Formats: sequence, C-alpha cells, structure tokens
Amino acid sequence: MKKTVGVLIIAGLIMTACSNQNGETSTTEDGKVVIDFWHNLDGDNAQTLEGMIHAFNEQSDTVEVNPSFQDNIQQQLRTVGNTDSAPAVFLGGDNAYYSQSGYIVPIEDMIEQDDAFQKEDLNEAVLENHSLDGKLNGMPFNVFVSLLFYNVEMFEEAGLDPASPPTTFSEVQAAASELTNDPIKGFSIPINTSFIYNLFAVQNELVYDNDNGRLGEAPTQTFLNSPVGEEIFAWIDDMNQAGNFGNYGRTWSNTQLAFSSGELAMYLDSSAVTGIWLETLDFEFATAPMPVPDGEEWAGVNQVGSQLWLSSNSTEEEIDAGWKFIKYMVSPEVQSEWSASTGYVPVTTAAVDISPLKETYEEHEQFRIAYDALINTDPSPATAGPSLEQLDIDEQIAQAFEKLVQGEDISSVLEEAETSVNNILTE
Repeated sequence: MKKTVGVLIIAGLIMTACSNQNGETSTTEDGKVVIDFWHNLDGDNAQTLEGMIHAFNEQSDTVEVNPSFQDNIQQQLRTVGNTDSAPAVFLGGDNAYYSQSGYIVPIEDMIEQDDAFQKEDLNEAVLENHSLDGKLNGMPFNVFVSLLFYNVEMFEEAGLDPASPPTTFSEVQAAASELTNDPIKGFSIPINTSFIYNLFAVQNELVYDNDNGRLGEAPTQTFLNSPVGEEIFAWIDDMNQAGNFGNYGRTWSNTQLAFSSGELAMYLDSSAVTGIWLETLDFEFATAPMPVPDGEEWAGVNQVGSQLWLSSNSTEEEIDAGWKFIKYMVSPEVQSEWSASTGYVPVTTAAVDISPLKETYEEHEQFRIAYDALINTDPSPATAGPSLEQLDIDEQIAQAFEKLVQGEDISSVLEEAETSVNNILTE
C-alpha cells in the first residue's frame, strides 16, 4: 500500500494583523484567516495529517491552518485554555475533561447553525461514543478500536488455522499455549487501561456506576473488583503463570516491537497501527475482533482516539475558520484518505464507499475488520466506555495490571485498585 503524503508548506505567510494574543484575527497578505491547530501525532500518521492540512490550505480561499505538534496538549491547555494563547482548533482525547473545561465551543452548537452539515452523516456508533448527555462537544476524528493481531506464519507452524482465529478467552489461552516456543510468547496485552476497559465492553459490562459516567452524573464507584473483573484478571494471570503471556513493561511500543521482531505471536493493539504494519512487517499478519469470555455474546468495543475541538477564546472569525477546517477534515473524501493511510476508522459513513478507502478495504481485510467491529458494536454506555475527568484513575488501573503480570495475587491487586479508584472518584 502506497501513501500519498503532501508536503506541508506554511513558511512565507505574511501576517497583516497582530497575533490573537491581543484579541485580533491574524490574516495572510491575501486576506485568509490564519488559525493555529495543535495536534499530538507523530511519524507516518503526522505526515499524512500534514498533507491533508496542506491540501485544505491549497483549496481554501478564506482559511490558512498553521499546525504544530504539542507533546501534552491537555496539560498545556490547563494553563492557557482560557486565554488568547489557546489555539483556535486542537486535537484532544479526553471528552469529559474538555466538555466541562469552559474553554470550548460545542460542535453541536456549530452544527445547529449550519444547515449544510448533517450530523446524520456521521457513523451512529461514533456519535454514541463521543456524545455526552446526547450532545456532541468535540468532533470525532482519529477514531480507532482494539483488535487481536496475530502472526499468520506462526499460526500455520503451530498447526493452527489462521482463517479461524480465537474468539473466546479459552480459545486464546489454548492458542497461546500452542504458539509459545521460547523465546516466542503466545500472547500479550500492552499494560494500558484502555484494554481492560475494552474487555469489559465486549461483554456489555460497565466499569463504573452511573452508566460509566455517560448520562450526566460522574461515577462514584468502579466495578473493577467484580466477577467480571476477576474473570478478566484470572484469564491474564493463567496465561502469565503458564509462561505463555509476554510482559513487556509499561511502554506500549515494547509490545509492538516484540510482535514486529517475531518474538510474540498474538497481541491486542489499536487498529491505528494496521497501516504501519502493512508497510513495515516482513511477515504476514491478520486481525480479528477482541475475544470474549466463554459463553458471552460479543457486544462491541470502545472507540479510542481524539476529537477536534474549537476554542471559545478565539475571535469570531477564527471560530468560523476553525469550523470550516473541521468540516473539511470529516468530509467523506478526507476521511477516506485518512483511514486508508492510517488504519483509523472513518467517522463519516460515506467514506467507506469512495476511493481510496473502498479499494483498501477490498485489498486489505485487516483494515475492514476494524470498521466491521465498529459498525457491529451495539451502542450502549458499556460499549461507549467510561467518561472520566480524573486522569490519575487510568494510572491506578494500569498499576493493577502491571502488578498482576508481575505475579501479585489477583484478589489483593483488585481490592487495592478498587479502593484507590473509589477514593479518587469520591474526592
């Protein structure tokens, strides 16, 4: 698969007004409104993004987007979000925090004022996932789902059928046992809270009360230390104790490195890595939906990713320009290119039926499986996933996961995590 990557050209712009820090709108010499856009993407995905921004700037007679990489956008906006130093548009993934931040213009308000934009053009499951109390505050953009990735050649060598990947907890355990052959580990999961959340979601189980914090009331307690949580942790622990689970530490990329170097046969990862694997791996791989506990019906997956947000501290001209940019980025044509190049799932339904995504899905089933997982998800508070403002909760659950694979007792790990999380929720 070849990518078409535009060259970002932003140099040479001549500003004819003061910076927005003085409350004025910056423009180019030919009168285009200049807006700053912050994102946190790097590598191939950043190149693709910047190519799309360049294309937007080329076709727009009224707006010029000035993108910049920012390492920790949320941390910076906690300081400058309510000032004129905030960018007009930014990419951010904490829906609950940004929705309540007081420094964004809700996307729903822009849609209501724009007859040309139809909210129904967005994927239904995407809308459900990214809305709070039925309102869309940020525009979904780089959406991805969790999948099972596996090495086809290793499956064949172990006598397993790569056309029939494991779909249940016990099937994953059995396959991991067959695939483990020192130094190769059969299965792994990056030590990241999102995968624990997804293992609840696939069986339509809540992680927190108050419908995962989705319906107007913040959660007050977690269900992590429940029969559902115990089964998830016991499943991981059984494979770990048997020597079939690879523990690659807290750095997500270490698990990916183990897979790409042929030291790991199966693992859970984001669909966003699909495009990178298609271009870089020297072996055949395949993807499958997240597994479910035996006897449970597959309900769907959480969507992870980020939204495009409008800053309320921009001038009216900048807000209007930012909205034009956001609409462009979720148009079918742009979403088709974005998803075909990256493995992110398109947020606009029509993108699936046009080039280049239409051909990509036909040629590479790995991409299509991610989209199928999205559209087959039954929208619910469980499959939408938790909506939390407290960032330190993720760390508590990640620590519990880490302690588990380091050999600590399941009961004590879950009890400690439950107490820590509930304390944070009720502070």
